[in-house]
Amino acid sequence: MADYREILTGTLVDKASGAPLAGATVAVYDKDMLSNDHLGTETTDDAGRFRVAFSWSDYKDSFFEDRPDIFLKVTSGGSTWKSPVFSELKGKMVDDDTEIMDLGQVQVG
Repeated sequence: MADYREILTGTLVDKASGAPLAGATVAVYDKDMLSNDHLGTETTDDAGRFRVAFSWSDYKDSFFEDRPDIFLKVTSGGSTWKSPVFSELKGKMVDDDTEIMDLGQVQVG
């Protein structure tokens, strides 16, 4: 059986101005009690969009963990910002073993 894939998408915008954050570094993590799992890092495009793909095995640490508890670390302009945790995200299945989860607009700052 192939490893279950998840794709996290979203758009980063500046909280004060609403402008897209182009060229920001987005690190995606799964929050765990002992140690957070790094799921991937990408750079936003000119419209502030990002896309990070990871596998079920990247965050499935125990029998009890069905879904990743996602948080972002965003670095832009020399500053780093950590998002709140997006718990138990559910997405849209695009085939038998791939799910896309879209955070929509995420305000940074």
